[in-house]
Amino acid sequence: MDQILYLAQQLLNAFQIALLYALIAVAYVLFHGVAGRFNLAFGALAGWASYTTLAVFAWDLTLRGVPDLVVLGLAVAGGVAASAALGLTVARSVRPILSAPPLSVLVATLGWGIAIEEAMRLAAGSRELWLSPMLGEPVLAMRLGSGAVQATGMQLLVWGAAALAIATVLVAMRRSAYGRLWRSVSQDPRMAALLGVDVGRVYAMTALIAASLAGLSGALNGLAYGNATFHGGFVVAVKALFVAILGGLTSPAGAVVGASVLAVLESLWSAYFPGDYRDVVVFVVLAALVVCRPGGLGGGAHARESRV
Repeated sequence: MDQILYLAQQLLNAFQIALLYALIAVAYVLFHGVAGRFNLAFGALAGWASYTTLAVFAWDLTLRGVPDLVVLGLAVAGGVAASAALGLTVARSVRPILSAPPLSVLVATLGWGIAIEEAMRLAAGSRELWLSPMLGEPVLAMRLGSGAVQATGMQLLVWGAAALAIATVLVAMRRSAYGRLWRSVSQDPRMAALLGVDVGRVYAMTALIAASLAGLSGALNGLAYGNATFHGGFVVAVKALFVAILGGLTSPAGAVVGASVLAVLESLWSAYFPGDYRDVVVFVVLAALVVCRPGGLGGGAHARESRV
């Protein structure tokens, strides 16, 4: 029974990891849909949002009588806004080279990512930011025999915010006018433009939404684990890129599936095997999956060379 409880707790932890990866993976899918290019700055944008979010707590608003939940909301909103503004700047800076070879945008956004991480390092004096424990008491317990699988208040808030954001995007992509415009541009931007679609506006909206999703992932990650670091953004970005490719690159829902695969793999390896080798095994498995299923787990991806 103890082993079952342990496995159940790890799968619950994987749920949180999947949501955080899915936010960035969906951002990849949205941006790639209208640009036909990858934006490797999303990992750094997530880190930027983490720093901004935890910086709000450095103002000690709770000591001034502001309720914890209000501070949490302000912190997350600040992190997402900072990421969205910076992400839109990155997207606008690379738009003139979208018609250049694909490597151009890849290198440019990678350069942006490195610059953002270095700016964070200098601003923080090469120090990580840490969050004082908040809402860390177990508030949900699912009984299994003589034990229980537990979740804290902070975990529930993180899960709820991430799941709501992902669900909102998935529904909007299926039912909203923006979703229809995004699909038309992702399938054939030249024809969409001939039919009167403002492709530039769709690109800007997509860049804003994608950067906001990456920022939300970083903000929630900072709250969930209690710290923000200036390094590691590139690794997060590459993992999310693998996730997006595994999902097929054409479907936000597929990105969520890919994130779930990665999260379960990471959680189970960390639970039962040496943690130092986790990323080694994870990247080997992800690379093997991409080689074996280049079209994604659903086999529906296709390459295209359209430009904004």
